[in-house]
Amino acid sequence: MTSTTNSLTTLAGKFLLNCLTPNAEISVDVNSGTLSPGLVTTNERSLISFTAFHYNLTNGQSTAWSVWRNGNWTTGSSRMDPFPFGEEELTIGSVSWSSSSNEVTISVTGNYYVYVSGGAQPRDQLGLTVQINGQSVFGVYRAADNWDGVDTFGHGVVYSLTVGDRLKVVAEPNTAGYSGSGRHASFFGFLII
Repeated sequence: MTSTTNSLTTLAGKFLLNCLTPNAEISVDVNSGTLSPGLVTTNERSLISFTAFHYNLTNGQSTAWSVWRNGNWTTGSSRMDPFPFGEEELTIGSVSWSSSSNEVTISVTGNYYVYVSGGAQPRDQLGLTVQINGQSVFGVYRAADNWDGVDTFGHGVVYSLTVGDRLKVVAEPNTAGYSGSGRHASFFGFLII
């Protein structure tokens, strides 16, 4: 809501909704401000998204991972590749998280919900990008460097993954993150169907 930002900021919100009525319509309304689908001169992708899904175990299978970082971080002129999380919350099923390579390897083909979050330090840019097999897919970014407080950002997508796909997070150059009370930088995903 600041009126002094000098560049692009991505924001996200998430919640669960119990839809008991068949064919119920769900929509997203813009109450104030404007939306941009992305700038041609930047690398941002999927800046505007609306994702909904029915969650149910597939044939009794559950596959999920959740990792986070406890501590601030700063990159220089190069990417932090991979981004080191350090804290493993959970791995369920046959998914494989490697704390040495900071990658998750998919062992069950299907559609996954994948989410990344980060906390931006005051007056610093933030950039965390999720890569699948070395290709950037989506992330959270704050290009503004004049905000005077800590901001937290999160973004998730539904993505079709196959056995052997490798996912990791990369911190973009010249960015900094905040994790004062922990878990501001997190990376999780789970098998939907």
